[in-house]
Amino acid sequence: MLVEREAPLAELLSFAAEGLDGHGRLVFLGGEAGVGKTSLTRALAAELAGRCAVRIGAVDNLTTADALAAFTDALQDWNLSLDADRLALFRSLREVLRATPSLLVLEDLHWADEATLDALRFLGRRLDGLPTLIVATYRHDEVSPRHPLTIVMGELAGLPQVHRRIVPPLTSAGVALLVEQSGAVLDAADLHARTAGNAFFVTEVLAAGDPEVPATVRDAVLARVSRLSEGAAEVAAAAAILGTAAPVDLLTAVAAQPVDAVDEGVEHGVLVAGKDGLGFRHELARQAVEQSLSVVQRRRLHQRALSRLSVLNPTDHRTLAHHALWAGEDALAVTHATAAARRASLLGAHREAAAQYQLALRAEPAGDVQLPTRAAVYEALAYECYLTDRIPEAVSARQQALDLYELAGDRAQVGDAQRWLSRLSWFLGRNDDAERYAARAVATLEPLGESRPLAMAYSNLAQLRMLAGNSAEAELWGGRALQLAAKLGDREVEIHALNNVGTALSHTERAAEGHRMLQRSLELALAEDAHEHVARAYTNLGSIATTQRRYADALASLSAGIAYSEERDLDSWTRYMESWRVVALGELGSWDEAMERTIRLLGHPDLDPVCAIPAAAAGGRIQARRGEDATGLLDLAVRLAAPTGELQRIAPAASASAEAAWLAGRPEEIDDITVRALDLVSMRPDRWVLGELLWWRSLADLRVVDGPLTPAGAFAPMVAGRWNEAALAWESLGCPLWQAYALGLSDDVALAQRAVGILEGLRATAAIDAVLRTRRERGLQLPRRPRQHARERVGQLTSREFEILLLLADGLSTAELADRLVLSPRTVEHHVSAVLRKLGEPTRARAVATARRLGVLELPA
Repeated sequence: MLVEREAPLAELLSFAAEGLDGHGRLVFLGGEAGVGKTSLTRALAAELAGRCAVRIGAVDNLTTADALAAFTDALQDWNLSLDADRLALFRSLREVLRATPSLLVLEDLHWADEATLDALRFLGRRLDGLPTLIVATYRHDEVSPRHPLTIVMGELAGLPQVHRRIVPPLTSAGVALLVEQSGAVLDAADLHARTAGNAFFVTEVLAAGDPEVPATVRDAVLARVSRLSEGAAEVAAAAAILGTAAPVDLLTAVAAQPVDAVDEGVEHGVLVAGKDGLGFRHELARQAVEQSLSVVQRRRLHQRALSRLSVLNPTDHRTLAHHALWAGEDALAVTHATAAARRASLLGAHREAAAQYQLALRAEPAGDVQLPTRAAVYEALAYECYLTDRIPEAVSARQQALDLYELAGDRAQVGDAQRWLSRLSWFLGRNDDAERYAARAVATLEPLGESRPLAMAYSNLAQLRMLAGNSAEAELWGGRALQLAAKLGDREVEIHALNNVGTALSHTERAAEGHRMLQRSLELALAEDAHEHVARAYTNLGSIATTQRRYADALASLSAGIAYSEERDLDSWTRYMESWRVVALGELGSWDEAMERTIRLLGHPDLDPVCAIPAAAAGGRIQARRGEDATGLLDLAVRLAAPTGELQRIAPAASASAEAAWLAGRPEEIDDITVRALDLVSMRPDRWVLGELLWWRSLADLRVVDGPLTPAGAFAPMVAGRWNEAALAWESLGCPLWQAYALGLSDDVALAQRAVGILEGLRATAAIDAVLRTRRERGLQLPRRPRQHARERVGQLTSREFEILLLLADGLSTAELADRLVLSPRTVEHHVSAVLRKLGEPTRARAVATARRLGVLELPA
């Protein structure tokens, strides 16, 4: 009977009503093992059975999770094709659900494979239009903050169609009701205390009929099994090692017992019948029985299972590998494990593929297999680890493959392994190792003649030179890669090399040429639907445009790239581009949105350092400008950037920290903060980066050393003290903060007043303090400052409108406002009308008076 589940069942039914009406819903239903999640979902299924299709699938815990098993178990009408790419596969899954109103129950997702979780994430983001309620159950106490399911739930948490609920244990009253219904002579309060209200534990105790309550669930299960005959106990043992529900003939074959022994297990409630055969009522019971088996009994049962299943389902390599390993059949374990790994990889279950390759390597002693074969397994393992961001494990496996290829004398494979180790070392921030392996790869492969591995080795060197800021070397090696790619007809190498060279040239005087190469790389990648290369091209186009202050181009590339990546669930690329979008939004003055995105992005538990650095630096700057504590974000940016040794990581962190030091009145710290980034600029010329570093150093009265490299764009007049020119340049770029910084140090106090107005509109209180402090130190006249609560901007005035209001208080006419702000008189009138409307006053004089009365403006002296 269902006890104390009326409220959660009613809520699930309300979600079902919304979902089946075409407004899809997803509910993550958590609870400890045995708390009653399955009973609740079965009650829900019974309630909905006449109104929609009921589809139930589960993940088993027998061995490494089967790719997409929960979905294939539930959706018999879904055609799972290994030939389809992942996006097409997930789209076809959604089409199946769209065709029929359904309750889709996916059980035990704490064990789910990567592909299953990716598919659930895909559906969770696209629930609109689905006549479906998806209920995904999991053990919340077994899901850590870094568990893959936690990450999926976190990414979907902000969506209104997605909910998370926890099934609570039974109360003492609920346990008492079960005791009463069973007729058992047990103290209900004591039973509740001993079982902590765990529904499965309670029912097992009641079913066992003992006067004493067992200490654990395992003891309760084994107490029930102990009442079986020897033959029925052997059937229970066979069911335990088979793992999932099994047909009667398979149970009898593996147990080597008659059907009567199976019937006895069912009669005693040890086994229950389901749609796929007989099995345990709960995974806790199966595990209890399996763990009680002796080594000899376990091996005997696995041998029978392997023999029988090899005939019944010879392509179920995952299950056969598991039984072969426990049966001591190492050669068969290797064969089936590698086949299972290849299938898992094709379906996008890369963690599970890696686990199968590890099983294959564990099963077979190194001396019993040819070196190249074992090396290939290590190589495949390394690639799966790379795809799942387990870079240290990928390096270890790739190194093992390299050693074995060396022993076998396979120079081509040695060279390709060296190229991969170069790439992986870069991911770990080991730049010296990356350079060493890259050079070795070229030296190994060049004597062997022209080949794809050699072309990729050239392009890899080009990428390293690009990242190091050596554009000439990047162009040299990239050019070799492009020539060889053209000769071989290798489109992927061409795309990769174009991106590397284009990115390198974009930071030089040949930026236009570099931009064209990047665009060409993007076009080719889009034509090939080469997901990673498309995302990489959008990322580089967007990040370069951001650093060069071409914000319209930046946001266009980043928005397109994010949309492309989200559609294909390329989450690491999405997060990296989101980080750069935070930078652009911060520069454009959209600080509230930038901070919201920063907090959301940095809350991701598996965020790569390269993704975190831009957002942390940009978010820290906003906090510092507003007088908030920016220590956490800025320290994070500096800590993550330092080991990379790369200007593109170190410069944003250094500039942000330098600005924070100036804002806090500690300019003496700026020299130490910026010196390393300045040294890197000398090796990787970047005029925009140089300009900002020189600006912060000038505020610390540090001498600006003349050299062949000059600041770019608006930083050139900024560093030279040409304030009006700099302010106009920043205004044309749409950067209010930098415009205010330029105006704020002008000799003209009226311009400084404009700066205060702009900063007030941004709520940049610390920036106002810093500008006024610097003016005071330089002996410049101080502008007046609106009162503290003026930051609320009565009537929700925009930054520009607040600036207009300040100038209206000075009595400026429309023509004078237009001249001061470099705007047309018509535009000025438009802004003035907005000010009057928002303050609710008919005239300029009345608006100024109201602002003063409310404390938005100071009263005249």
